[in-house]
Amino acid sequence: MVNQAHSILNVPRDCFASGTLRESSETPQGNERQHDQGVTMKVTSSLIELIGNTPLVDISSIVPAGGAKLFAKLEYLNPGGSIKDRPALAMIEAAERDGRLEPGMTIVEPTAGNTGIGLALAGNLKGYRTVFFVPDRMSHEKIVLMQLYGAEVFLVDKCHGMTGCIERAHAYAAQHGRCFVPLQFENPANPEQAETRLGAEIEQQLGYVPDGMAIGAGTGGTFTGLARWLSNANPDSVRWLVQPEGSVFRGDEKRPYLVEGIGNSFVPKNLDLHLAHRILDIPCTVAFARCRDLARRLGILTGGSGGANAEAAIQLCTQLGEGKSVITVFPDNLERYASKEWVRNLVQGEN
Repeated sequence: MVNQAHSILNVPRDCFASGTLRESSETPQGNERQHDQGVTMKVTSSLIELIGNTPLVDISSIVPAGGAKLFAKLEYLNPGGSIKDRPALAMIEAAERDGRLEPGMTIVEPTAGNTGIGLALAGNLKGYRTVFFVPDRMSHEKIVLMQLYGAEVFLVDKCHGMTGCIERAHAYAAQHGRCFVPLQFENPANPEQAETRLGAEIEQQLGYVPDGMAIGAGTGGTFTGLARWLSNANPDSVRWLVQPEGSVFRGDEKRPYLVEGIGNSFVPKNLDLHLAHRILDIPCTVAFARCRDLARRLGILTGGSGGANAEAAIQLCTQLGEGKSVITVFPDNLERYASKEWVRNLVQGEN
């Protein structure tokens, strides 16, 4: 358990329900036309209603000349600060519908942190107790955020990997009873929400179906769901799976790596490797350098997984060339890793 931590908390964004553009009745001098931007803000009664509908940003300026256009979903602008708010809510609501989760029960989950934060946020607002088993290499900020949402957090020695967290979670649930273990690594609600909702958001925001995607996988939910959507919507699309060097998705032996949230020590059931045309290894140092580049050039603060996604997506844009489009996601915020040595090194290396 962590007793003390310094955390920079991420404040959730907007969520505009609708927007209207009203032209001014007055015509200014010259050829310029003034517009009065009228925006209707939706009033919500719960942060749960604000999960999803994140901004999609054109970041093509970081792609070398002659490359495809690149768009990124800013998933760190979800209320809980990461893309994992989406599967967390989907798994809870699916379990409520089929009777696996009832009032008075406890949600128990092995997590690298972000899913735990999403489950703690949604679970707490719905009145559930939450208990999480987290590898002790994960950032202090994530642990603090889970605790602030009311979760009980057990740290598991990193030498046991995520499989050790899974074993501990199941043992806890069996011992205490009245527990629901979402098990994001194999829960079908995880990829389903990405396929049906996240994919639909991207298509609606773009106005068309993109030609490629480069997206990391940890549980496999986001990659598998979006890859299903994209392969059905555009059978000619190119789909790259991104992992940090040291992850095992290509059959390599596991080695230590510092990027959190993507990569794993095993291949989860929710990860459909057949949907990937290529599995691209990104060195952690390259991912972290890309994080700094995104912050300096675009004002985007994303964690190491976002840096890895961006690096892979740029390579895919270069391969596809002009006239094509690629999507990626920025899963969480760099602030979530402020206490990590690699972030301090980025800052010191810049000075």
